Amino acid sequence: MVQNSHRGYPRRARVAQLLQEEIAALLPEMHALSSVIRPLPPTISLVELAPDMHSAIVYFSLMTGPERAEAVRAALQESAGQLRQALGKRLALRRIPPLRFVYDARFDRGAEMAALLAGLPRPGGEGEG
Repeated sequence: MVQNSHRGYPRRARVAQLLQEEIAALLPEMHALSSVIRPLPPTISLVELAPDMHSAIVYFSLMTGPERAEAVRAALQESAGQLRQALGKRLALRRIPPLRFVYDARFDRGAEMAALLAGLPRPGGEGEG
């Protein structure tokens, strides 16, 4: 039996995308998080669902850099139950998986690489005639 739908990608990917969008939409509405996620709320960069869809890792990034990452991660994790409850009311899913929040450092590494590349000498400089 084929697991893919008519949309061309598996249900797990569709549910992960839906969770990503809805969590991002819910964060500004969460009053318990308001003091921790202000002035700029975290960006939900990716949601990974386990193959059985019974757990989810929610990756987030911060526009302000990694300095507040642990405090924001702890606040998000503490509010995970509230988020699951709100997701359950908004989504037509039989079960909302437990959420585990992880800081996504890929963007920080990208900024570091861009800074390193900017410091390299430009081609066409000395030695060409």
